[in-house]
Amino acid sequence: MYMRYDVMSAADPTPEDPKDAAILRSAFFCFAQYGLRRTSMADIAKGAGMSRPALYLHYAGKEDIFKALVRAHFARSEKAVAKVLATETTPAETLLAAIRAIDGEAVEAMMNSPHADEILSANIPFNQAEVQEFYVRITDSIAGWIDEGVVAGRLTLEGLGSTAQEVAAMLMAAKFGIKSSSQDFAAYQAAIARLAAMFGKALSR
Repeated sequence: MYMRYDVMSAADPTPEDPKDAAILRSAFFCFAQYGLRRTSMADIAKGAGMSRPALYLHYAGKEDIFKALVRAHFARSEKAVAKVLATETTPAETLLAAIRAIDGEAVEAMMNSPHADEILSANIPFNQAEVQEFYVRITDSIAGWIDEGVVAGRLTLEGLGSTAQEVAAMLMAAKFGIKSSSQDFAAYQAAIARLAAMFGKALSR
């Protein structure tokens, strides 16, 4: 199932080094199939169609490759969320689409992997400064969408006792908290749908 995911998504117009794209694609498949600990640089090199020494010319190790995968994921997520927020739907539908845009197909693939616990508990790649900056900008984009909706009369913050920024931050925290505690992808999907519905109802005028 996870083999559907293309790490160099066509939705991302940023030009990519073909060799780097092949490395990241191979690494994604290997991590999903074997887990982080069991995946070797030789596995990744084989999938990328290059020698192990050639792979080391691009990355110092598999940890560096995993970090690059996470950065690439959030770069695409930021663009996807901006596109979703520019589309007029109901608040709940927009928020659910935004959450799914953050995830892309990568989260489904990883949560369906037999090594999901190991992969999703790896904190270091998500603590990279660049990834944290993506997180902040995505949160800011959602807050901006809320503020614009309030000004336009589509949304309201009345009775919430929170600013748009605080609501966006709570949504993001809840989304990632749900992901870390969900038993599988189906449970996660059901939970984020409820989350979007609750936030959407609270913001609806």
